Amino acid sequence: MTSDPRGGAAPSNRGLVTAISILIVAVIALAIGLVLALGGDDGAPEASESTATLDQVSSAAPPPADSPGQGGAQPPRDGTGRAPSDPLDAESSQELLLQQATRDPNDPYARGDVDAEIVIVQYADYRCWYCAQWHVEVSQALEPYIESGQVRIEYRDHPVRGDASVYAALAARAAGEQERFWEYRDALYEDVYDEANPAYDGAYLEDVAERVGVPDIDAFRAAMTSADSLAEIMTSREQALALGVTGTPTFIVHDTLVPGALPEEQFLELVESRLA
Repeated sequence: MTSDPRGGAAPSNRGLVTAISILIVAVIALAIGLVLALGGDDGAPEASESTATLDQVSSAAPPPADSPGQGGAQPPRDGTGRAPSDPLDAESSQELLLQQATRDPNDPYARGDVDAEIVIVQYADYRCWYCAQWHVEVSQALEPYIESGQVRIEYRDHPVRGDASVYAALAARAAGEQERFWEYRDALYEDVYDEANPAYDGAYLEDVAERVGVPDIDAFRAAMTSADSLAEIMTSREQALALGVTGTPTFIVHDTLVPGALPEEQFLELVESRLA
């Protein structure tokens, strides 16, 4: 991480900033190694993405040329470039899918009643434009279901677009240490959706923290080096790959695996069918 272009550190603090920068680089290097080790031949991103450094990954992936609103054919609706199939009613795997909902009352990355009728597990990558599309265009439609106690949503990190995705996930969790996870998540996805082309460097991630009201930026910066957070992110990724989830977004709606960002009407129809 370079010095903040908005003003830099005071001379007395430069040693601390340098030490923190070295720790962050070490965390990201470890993340890259874990991504490659856990991904395997079937689940890993392409080598050009998974081996990129933060300096090389300078912007969010914009929507492809034929994305909604830009003309052309309807694009695939997930971050892998593949078109999702219809929701998979995997009868032989329903029990396994149901087990993915932890209903942990202390889960800081879950919203809704632990005793909700159904749980939606969401696997997502902050740099995935299709994740951002679903977040902006569909997620708000679930709020009445969450508020009524019918639906609980459990968010899971699944960084598939390289080391900068791990870095963004670390930042979101660091914001969560100060009870700003959901606000930080919203801001990341809104920036990608709006084609803000964030750099995912320290200056950008700290700017997002300030925007969403993280009260202690020094503590936020330190939390981004957390080995525990990194381990949790990579465990989440490993669990997704074990289920065969290689693209984002992917959802488990109660007992049904849904690959890709379904439109609002289709997604709510599936939710209603599972509530029924």
